[in-house]
Amino acid sequence: MDDASGISFPGLTHGQLRVLARYQSKILDLANRQIQPGVEARTLHNFINLQYAYCFWGLIPGSLSNEESPFNECSHAYLAASKELLERLKKNDDTRARANALADEINLAMLEDSQALAICAHSFEPFNTAQIIMPAWADTSFNPLGLLLGFFVLMASAAGFVTMRSA
Repeated sequence: MDDASGISFPGLTHGQLRVLARYQSKILDLANRQIQPGVEARTLHNFINLQYAYCFWGLIPGSLSNEESPFNECSHAYLAASKELLERLKKNDDTRARANALADEINLAMLEDSQALAICAHSFEPFNTAQIIMPAWADTSFNPLGLLLGFFVLMASAAGFVTMRSA
């Protein structure tokens, strides 16, 4: 059963992901500058950080551009939350002016990006801060990027084991 107790927010088109990914750090920096962040802004910020970590910090190649990537839906979630956080920052007295300027900059970038309206399977999916979206691990065995990730995790685990044994 889905938990709808959190903050709900709309998804993004596939093309909007790429644009928002370029501005995510600016949105989070602005959120960090709030003098008295509201509960909803803090909730969204925490969700973004957690969701971003579950998505391996956007480091998996193709997680934004490849709709078939096991990390695509996960990426949609943290970037859609980033856009929603920016909307909340526009309502906060101490971040309003900078948030509006940043939103204008993002909107212009989306208008200039010919792919900003491209859609995918996750484009119209609403999200909720009470529901963390995990990567589609079941799909990783059939995805070459998933195999690369598996190899990376295996090697990191082996290095950690060797380091612990030698200490």
